[in-house]
Amino acid sequence: MAMTALDYEGIRQLLARYSVALDLGDVPAFQACFAPDGYFAETGLPLETPEGRFEGRKSIGEFAAHFIANAQGHIRHWSSPPLIEGDGHDATGFTFLMVLRPGSSPGTGVILTGVYRDRYTKIDERWHFAAREFTADPQPEHRGTSSRDPLVARFDDFVAGRSRS
Repeated sequence: MAMTALDYEGIRQLLARYSVALDLGDVPAFQACFAPDGYFAETGLPLETPEGRFEGRKSIGEFAAHFIANAQGHIRHWSSPPLIEGDGHDATGFTFLMVLRPGSSPGTGVILTGVYRDRYTKIDERWHFAAREFTADPQPEHRGTSSRDPLVARFDDFVAGRSRS
């Protein structure tokens, strides 16, 4: 069976429910985004942030409660439009993510970027995550290397306070 417009919209709504629940502190709504046997995994985060794989709604809820208690409303997840492929019952997705620090300048900005690789499944006519895997940037294949793009190098020098005279 092919994906319908309602399937694509259902997955986009799932992505929105995920971010709203996590950023506004609704653990039960966050858990409900996942299939009962679904999992969430994250890698490549800063050292002070716990990484891991959280399987099942109970473990996912514990992750969300810990995240929410630490973030205290000071984080917003902002995702790109998803790339979705599937058959109407199961699908995959790819999304870029920016984690933002909301508020008034100068305390605002992008604090983390990365990618989500998702597997979705439809249960009782509603889409859920079967698996959601987040990898922080730089992606593993680029860690420990420098960009050769001159614009990126100029930006890196500017952030580091290095002169390019």
